[in-house]
Amino acid sequence: MTQTQTAWRCTLCGYVHQGEVAPESCPVCGASAAEFEPYEEPALQSAQPTANQWRCIDCGYLHEGNNPPEMCPVCGAEPERFEPLEKAGTDTPLQIATAQIVIIGAGIAGVSAAESVRSASAESSITLISGEPINPYYRLNLTRHLAGELDSAELMIHPEEWYQSQRINLLSGQHVETISPDRKTVELDDGTSLPYDRLILAMGSHPFVPPIPGTDLNGVFTLRTADDSDRIIQQLESGVSCVCIGGGILGLETAGALAQRGGQVTLLESHEWLMPRQLNQEAAQRLESHMGTLGVTLKKSAQTKQLIGTDGQISGVLLEDGTQINCGMVILCTGVRPNTCLARKAKLEVNRGVVVDNHLRTSDSNIFAAGDLAEHNGVVYGIWGPSQFQGTIAGLNALGGSTAFGGVPRSNALKVLGIDMLSIGRFTPEDGSYRVIKEETGTDFRHFVFQDGKMVGAILLGGTEPAAKIKHAIESKKDFSGLLSGSPDCTAILEAL
Repeated sequence: MTQTQTAWRCTLCGYVHQGEVAPESCPVCGASAAEFEPYEEPALQSAQPTANQWRCIDCGYLHEGNNPPEMCPVCGAEPERFEPLEKAGTDTPLQIATAQIVIIGAGIAGVSAAESVRSASAESSITLISGEPINPYYRLNLTRHLAGELDSAELMIHPEEWYQSQRINLLSGQHVETISPDRKTVELDDGTSLPYDRLILAMGSHPFVPPIPGTDLNGVFTLRTADDSDRIIQQLESGVSCVCIGGGILGLETAGALAQRGGQVTLLESHEWLMPRQLNQEAAQRLESHMGTLGVTLKKSAQTKQLIGTDGQISGVLLEDGTQINCGMVILCTGVRPNTCLARKAKLEVNRGVVVDNHLRTSDSNIFAAGDLAEHNGVVYGIWGPSQFQGTIAGLNALGGSTAFGGVPRSNALKVLGIDMLSIGRFTPEDGSYRVIKEETGTDFRHFVFQDGKMVGAILLGGTEPAAKIKHAIESKKDFSGLLSGSPDCTAILEAL
């Protein structure tokens, strides 16, 4: 029987370390020992160390090198938006096996898994299957492409020659028909059968199309792939009226991109304010005002009843209150659902996503899952940062490693329409036991929530430089009781971090 030992979890990437003390640095993301917290579950052998890294606090992108990049290739953040992650220690590298690895899905989880496998094993065979006909790209940059800020080449994660130099067999435009766990093969729709020793599922997710009449009309789009972006750009003419349905991050970024392209844009949000899962009403109001300066018309508490068409072409949106908005294009930004079809057909355990354990192993011991389709401890993250970390860990474990993923904090540190934003923890007081300290200074909004002397949530709009320290204070349950005994303002709180 394996004896349970003291473990530590990296609060940035979820890596779990076994030992009586936290490691000097995280072998997955490079975070320092200060970013680790005690973890109740047992942890096993750690992964091999990585190089010096910088982490983008907006999107979680990890950059290797002695200095941050001039610009984040994922979200466009400036160098000052990167935080240093200390160089990993010199622990003995993980002893791995040579294996035949097949990865289904070439988003950030799939590519990170391929990178991880190759960095740990020079001899393993790697096949990366992409359903799209182009090389793997940063999906987060699609709205920047839609806005005209990036061309197609700038979307790519790696140039084509990188896959050749890394001896990664990239199968673009290929679709998996079935997975046969008993034979340990993957069958493609062209009849090809690919054997594997270990299989990594990274198929991501697909857009959720709400069950409202008219979604099949011409001119109604979702934005999930590079092809979607290109088709929208082709149809978009200067001055065309566009409606974006959904006021989440994708809806906001899409509406801003369309406006930047010259479209007349209306954004529909069914809630009373924008981004209700990330912002309170006060913070949302500032974001709503900013949307107006971009030329976007916002309608809140707007329930869509039907999409109206003329001769098969979208011509308007009818709301439940009887309001009709005329338009020539509709973009559905109404969320995503994990691509679990192949996993279900293969008889893997599936809930909302493909169920995985702390090692990202599915109910089949030879199959791992990472990214948008993986469900870990009941959570489907569906965001870029955890997908990258899960892909890295799944790649190591597919080679025989025992690197654990302990989950990551629920927080959002990103740039929305040019505004830096941090949202973490409980930012809405639930009862009288909570204390809120907030302030507005020029373009900045600061909102801190405390309970029993501990910071339990925060919202920052504008100046988010302290984001990493705030996240650490919440995760480590730092005690602010002494400071709170007086009447501190937000500046005093930031100084105390």
